[in-house]
Amino acid sequence: MTDFEKALKQYRKRIKRLLLVKTPAVERFLRDLDSEIADYTEATGGADIQKIAAHFGTPEQVAASFFAGTDIGAIRKKLTLRRAVLGVLLAALLIWGAAVGALYIQAKNDYTGSFTSEERVLVGDAGTEAGV
Repeated sequence: MTDFEKALKQYRKRIKRLLLVKTPAVERFLRDLDSEIADYTEATGGADIQKIAAHFGTPEQVAASFFAGTDIGAIRKKLTLRRAVLGVLLAALLIWGAAVGALYIQAKNDYTGSFTSEERVLVGDAGTEAGV
């Protein structure tokens, strides 16, 4: 991989990270951008990331141009759904962790022979029972 390809990959990765969500519109925008960058590098006869950034803009500017022509409500809805799913998964993980922890403590107490509050009865020397 050449230095230009590495720089272009980083440029695209920064743009993708700034777009926040993975939707068909984002994927289409990124495909179109890749095509436009390929056409530009072919038309200018060279591969230079500074020229590409000067022509298309910084990753922040490219992402802003996407959001300027997009319905923000759809993106907000997608982010809200993602947050809800993560919340449910986190709650399930916490419940599972508490259950495993309780089972571990119970198993450890059973194995080490820890005593409960029940009364123990000992048999004395003379064969009589004495409460302790």
